[in-house]
Amino acid sequence: MIAGRTLQCPSCGGSVRVHAVGYTVTVACQYCGSELDVAHPDVRLITEYHRDATRLSLPLGSRGMVFGTEYEAIGALERTDGDAAWTEYLLFNPYAGYRWLVDYDGEWTFGVMLVDRPDGDAETVTWRGARFTRDGAAQTIETTRVHGEFYWRAWAGDRVEAVAFERGDETLSGERTGDELTWTHLVPVPRRDIGQAFGRDDATPPRVSPSGGGVASRAVANFARMPASDERDLAAMLGLAFTTVAMILMVMAFLSGPVTRAYTRVQVPIGATREGLKIGTITVSRSWQFVTITADSENFTNRWVDLDYSLVNRATQQSIDAYGLVEFYAGRDSDGSWTEGSHHARTLVSHVPRGTYDVYVDASAHDWPNDPAPDASNPWGMSETTSVWIEARTGGVPWGNFWTMVVLLAAAPCMMLWWRLRNGDSE
Repeated sequence: MIAGRTLQCPSCGGSVRVHAVGYTVTVACQYCGSELDVAHPDVRLITEYHRDATRLSLPLGSRGMVFGTEYEAIGALERTDGDAAWTEYLLFNPYAGYRWLVDYDGEWTFGVMLVDRPDGDAETVTWRGARFTRDGAAQTIETTRVHGEFYWRAWAGDRVEAVAFERGDETLSGERTGDELTWTHLVPVPRRDIGQAFGRDDATPPRVSPSGGGVASRAVANFARMPASDERDLAAMLGLAFTTVAMILMVMAFLSGPVTRAYTRVQVPIGATREGLKIGTITVSRSWQFVTITADSENFTNRWVDLDYSLVNRATQQSIDAYGLVEFYAGRDSDGSWTEGSHHARTLVSHVPRGTYDVYVDASAHDWPNDPAPDASNPWGMSETTSVWIEARTGGVPWGNFWTMVVLLAAAPCMMLWWRLRNGDSE
């Protein structure tokens, strides 16, 4: 595809091949790493190194078809921002020009240098009608090692100020060196496609620390490296998840036990308290059960009702206390109308021992922001009341605990499935 020429490294004597003749300015010797100036007929030594060649995940000189065009990898830059390191491969096609292929810990992106620069400010830019949002702060990126040939004078120690703008999977990367600003448009490419295009089965899988720590444990990493299976695998996992949830519900329903109910309606005074109102009697027939108490009020606004429940064991006269609250507020502000609260309240009393219980409530209601003041139309001082229907029954399901259990059970399989599919798509 590319007619090149071969020259001799003045440092180590190794043969260095230049692929993009007429375009290349600098070349890094593949044997000793020395940086050579090939812009002139006589090869000049820019920086002399004596170091072993680095094993690149994409060997220089390899060719591959990317987005319908065959490119040759002619150069590579090892770069870092101080926290992470990655490799940027320079691709060349004599008709399409230069492109970039970036390997960031096994995640590959394909980059095209922009001629039409984006417009915008420090937070957002627009390019070809699409809006990109800034991703993080500007960073200083340093080139730590140079391999192959480049169309500019590239050497280890180069530093640029870089900033990234994102829109979905697309990234606009801007790099500034002095007064020069260059932009590159980057899109992700699955690792599998890179391996197939360049004939590489080892196109840098994601790193796992030798001790098994890091981003994922050794077990999760081994699972992630397994090839993604077909739809039957996903269906089996979903079936197992639904079966587990159904079993949990059945166990909780069984533990809730036989149901007995007590029901009454109470008139709750506003600004006062009615004490010792008996709701009824219930019987706990198991060693222990949940007891559920629900309260439903008439429609009111800007009011709350305090409900102090007591379950008194007839045999021991010991009391189990619980609290309920019915409240509803409404109003209007600069954002419009709003409401808060509900006319329904549910109180779950856990671990109630076997026995017969009389259920009582102390109830009081209050208006917000102030209780109504006595007036001449109410000479006997009788308080206004609000109606509340209260039901106490044995049994009940602690839905908060149920959903917490579901999330905990699903967390590990979902994470492993995500890793598996993610790595399967890019292998």
